[in-house]
Amino acid sequence: MEQVQYIQDLVKAFNWYTPSWDLFIILGWLVASVMYAFAAGRGRILTVLISIFMAKLLVIEAPFLSTEVAGRLNVATLSLQQLATFGILFVIFFVFLGRYIFKTSADTKQVRGLIFSLVFAVLQVGLLVSTILNMLPLHVKDSFSVLINTIFINDTAAFIWLLLPAAFLVVLGRFVSDNVET
Repeated sequence: MEQVQYIQDLVKAFNWYTPSWDLFIILGWLVASVMYAFAAGRGRILTVLISIFMAKLLVIEAPFLSTEVAGRLNVATLSLQQLATFGILFVIFFVFLGRYIFKTSADTKQVRGLIFSLVFAVLQVGLLVSTILNMLPLHVKDSFSVLINTIFINDTAAFIWLLLPAAFLVVLGRFVSDNVET
């Protein structure tokens, strides 16, 4: 109950009337999620999720990649090196994985498929936003509101965003399976 009150206080304290990066991030996250859910099939959504996980893992576990990208792009700060490396790896994985795996027949217009896709897209775009915001320089991250920091940036939020899409897929994905009537 205390967490609900905390979130309510954050939302009340958020300035919804003055355009800022904070407002742009929240609205961008919601709009991108809805558009993405309707534009991409579940096969494509799975490809993006796996691409995000693989790119993030390589940025964290293979720092020499960030150094190599920084040398080629002339990027000085570590956080921007990581962000550039993540972007490049994400695109590479998305292109190659999209050609060979996660082709699914479950891309239907059934209501349960649309609801699944919408919720999964919100979680997946949230993961992408959290990943990108966490790779920004510290002084940029500190300039965001407490609400954005609580939802996307702090360590707990980053962990939850990493876990939620995969957990949602494991728990609820079985209800919207590839067993589509043809």
